[in-house]
Amino acid sequence: MIFNSEKIVEGIRTRWLFGKDPNGGNIGDYRSNEYEAFKVSINSRASGGVDLTLTGALGKQLTVNQLSKDKYIIKSDDYKFDRIAKKYGLKQFNLDQQQTNELFDMLTYFATEQLIKNTWLV
Repeated sequence: MIFNSEKIVEGIRTRWLFGKDPNGGNIGDYRSNEYEAFKVSINSRASGGVDLTLTGALGKQLTVNQLSKDKYIIKSDDYKFDRIAKKYGLKQFNLDQQQTNELFDMLTYFATEQLIKNTWLV
């Protein structure tokens, strides 16, 4: 996992609680009115939309891993990951614009800090 990745995955989990995708739209709708009513009874913040948080296991097992120098992947080690990613799209595991900006700021700060340390041999 990369540095400060807990903040990143917490942002995704919070977004899911409100049933929002990375672009601010809804993740999706339930096919069953009965299941929708059940989900609203346990999480009304998503207003009856898909929230990806029934047990919380999918979100609790989110990880941010570096694939290469400038590529990262956010995924869940939960057994439902592949099925949910196929049904609702891998985009549900992406960062929203605010999270992207925060990550860019963190990476810029880290790179600047490393440059200063290497330049001044701190």
